[in-house]
Amino acid sequence: MGLRNKMFIQHAVTIVMLLTAMYYIVNYTLDKSMIERDTQTLSQYSALHRIEALKIVSDKKINIEELFSGTYAPFIASHLASNSNFQVQLFALDETIVGSSSDKENLLKRNDIKIALSGNTTTVITAGEGTQYLIYSVPFWYEGKMVGGFRYLLDLQENIDTLHQMRRWFIGAAIGCLIFSLLASYSFSSFLVKPLHVLQQALKSVSIGDFSRKIEVSSRDEVGDLAKDFNHMSDALQHHIEMLHYEQGKQKAFYDNITHELKTPLTSIIGFSDLMARMNRTEDIQECNSYIRKESTRLLTMVEELLHTSLKGDEAWRIILEQADLGSIITDSLRILQPTLKKSTISTMVKISPCTVYLDPERTQQVLFNVIDNAIKHSECTQLHIELTDHEHYGLVCIVDNGKGISQQDQQIVFLPSAEKQDRVITNESHGLGLPICKQFMELQGGSIVINSSEGQGTEVQLRFPKNLKNVSAVTKVIQI
Repeated sequence: MGLRNKMFIQHAVTIVMLLTAMYYIVNYTLDKSMIERDTQTLSQYSALHRIEALKIVSDKKINIEELFSGTYAPFIASHLASNSNFQVQLFALDETIVGSSSDKENLLKRNDIKIALSGNTTTVITAGEGTQYLIYSVPFWYEGKMVGGFRYLLDLQENIDTLHQMRRWFIGAAIGCLIFSLLASYSFSSFLVKPLHVLQQALKSVSIGDFSRKIEVSSRDEVGDLAKDFNHMSDALQHHIEMLHYEQGKQKAFYDNITHELKTPLTSIIGFSDLMARMNRTEDIQECNSYIRKESTRLLTMVEELLHTSLKGDEAWRIILEQADLGSIITDSLRILQPTLKKSTISTMVKISPCTVYLDPERTQQVLFNVIDNAIKHSECTQLHIELTDHEHYGLVCIVDNGKGISQQDQQIVFLPSAEKQDRVITNESHGLGLPICKQFMELQGGSIVINSSEGQGTEVQLRFPKNLKNVSAVTKVIQI
């Protein structure tokens, strides 16, 4: 179903609902106003009839009790109802009708009489003989004592006929308004949807890569704004696609060049390796070894350059937790780093207590390498203290150096992902990836890494490893860097 048809149907349903609500409101209001008008008229007549009844009692010299007796009541009721369009009845204190202006015996016994004899004026609408009656009953007081009451019966057939005629006129007018409004709605929806069709065709052109088509809409409304935004979007997309093609061309050229450059030293290394297998002289072997080292260094340099270009890419690492001795892992890591530590002339003090925790041995060793390597390369320290303590719920590794320390400003960003470090410095020795990866490894193992440092007073790195898996969501995890 098209948008125009949806708008047309929605408009039709809304108008029908409004006309229906108006019909019931007008019908109820008119019916209520006519009833209130008739009730007010009967109330005025009741006041006049009271005065006239008292005058009859005074002129005829009869007792008030005789007014509501079977002797005088019929004549008085007929007299009061003369020249009026309603019936008048008089009722006594025993709830009986003692006098009526009509011979009809219907509606003679109603609860309204009982209520009126309790001292309240009563209005009742009831059905009778194919029509409806408005019954108005009022008590009659004489010298502070109730002696009977008047009852008025008004035929509402005239009101019913008036309401029927009003309904016919209203329904006819409503149908005319509905037809006119639907025609206007259909024309307006067609006018409104027309530029959307133009936009649809333009979107189809964009979907196949044609960004040259523009939408011209003269209306100053949301549709006009949408057309302008579409034109701006089309221009922006065309610009970005052109830039993307340009960058893709540059990237392809780069990788073509780097692939060719990587092939050269690899070929040389393989060639010299094969040559070494056939040589006997020590001098020749050393010379080949020198070339292999030279080409390997060049190959490493190109790999480093390639790493620079992929710093914003994604790399998946898997965390597999197991229960292991943290002290053994620290000992193995320090054994691997021993040549580096000796070369740096940094004295190392190690204090390890037996401690079994949950961790990923490979990633934990990588965390230790990164932290200790940072201390060796960047702290300018001469002493390094490594201590493992066993606590009730976790194992704690403290790596403390006496180097230059880290400023408070730098401590706030050392764990941020590389993309968020706007002033990150990339060198041949550091790509700014170590500590953020360490933080992610520690958190995925259910542990944590904390740095405490002050400038000129050294740095302390605390690594906390859990002894149970309640804080770890899964034993096997994958992270994206």
